[in-house]
Amino acid sequence: MNFKRNKLIFSILLCVAHLISHGQTTTVTLTGTVTDEMTGELLPFANVYINNSSIGTTTNEKGAYTLANLPIGNLDMAVSYLGYVPIKQTLRFEQPGRKTVLFKMRQGVELESVVIRSKRSKKWQRQFKVVTRELLGTGKFAKLCKILNPEVLRITMEDNGHLLAQSTSPLKIENRALGYMIYQDLSDFDFYENTMYYGGNTRFELLKPENEEEKNHWRANQKVAYQGSLKQLLTGMVSDSLRENGFQVFQQVPDSLRALRLLSGGGANANPYSIKNYLHYRIDEVRGAKLIRPGELETERLLVSGTKLEVFDLNKKGNSRYADMPYAYSLITLPQGYAVISPQGWVVVPMGMEVGGDLANDRFANLLPSDWQRD
Repeated sequence: MNFKRNKLIFSILLCVAHLISHGQTTTVTLTGTVTDEMTGELLPFANVYINNSSIGTTTNEKGAYTLANLPIGNLDMAVSYLGYVPIKQTLRFEQPGRKTVLFKMRQGVELESVVIRSKRSKKWQRQFKVVTRELLGTGKFAKLCKILNPEVLRITMEDNGHLLAQSTSPLKIENRALGYMIYQDLSDFDFYENTMYYGGNTRFELLKPENEEEKNHWRANQKVAYQGSLKQLLTGMVSDSLRENGFQVFQQVPDSLRALRLLSGGGANANPYSIKNYLHYRIDEVRGAKLIRPGELETERLLVSGTKLEVFDLNKKGNSRYADMPYAYSLITLPQGYAVISPQGWVVVPMGMEVGGDLANDRFANLLPSDWQRD
């Protein structure tokens, strides 16, 4: 992902395909083994999971695994094992049933000694604070998040001003605001001029609450994190309930039509500070039903727009380009004209999808796994 504090680019990630819905009967069961690609040795207790989710398992003592009740469609699989390079592989199944998938892992390069030497310096500590801020965010939930194993980070400052980081093993992020332990294989981190990019596999694991009160508190915070999120926006588009979910979306008018509308009198006296003077000339309000098309499978939908989408979160105050729309503002661009999403609001195949503005402010402190479900 690549974003300025308010810009997020999905072009590098193929996000997890779908969420498991109640009553779904067309499911896939994955079975197989995890082995060393050079020796063929079976790797016991390796993590096999769907990226960006809490759906996963570990291999048994014979290196075998089983993952059941997965939806058909795209599955962004990930595998991790200490001392080996993490695997990320997108699979697509259009028919239900039992599937065999074998994962072969390559041993990684040991970098621990470099990390330990850097960690002792004050310079490393300052750089670590920047990495922490950019990964966790600065919102209220960030105060309840902590990186538990900073020693696995290798951080360097390039001569050109780029702050780079990698992890030699999964970064453990404890989120006691939402009730998750997050394991992040940080393959890339690049921070430069307030722009941050990071890549790698993400696994969520539910924390065990100390009591029922803490469990309910986590659930309440998860609902807060969901409000105004990209996940909620996409769900509102699929269900054609944008206003009910607190969003107002405008589709930019193509340049060719914009010129025709201007000639017909629309926008002739356009005020750059009022959205009303741009309606029907530069932008049109659009319903979710106009943007969503059926996908190849029942578990997929297409988000279609040949022009940019301007999104307002009506439940959140913020700055926008229009004086009479004082709400949190985001801009969505679909370079290929479409993206594949799930009915539950997760990006399946981004096709270069870019999200800028308020919706791009998500960090690990308020990030929900793809299989999180509303009440």
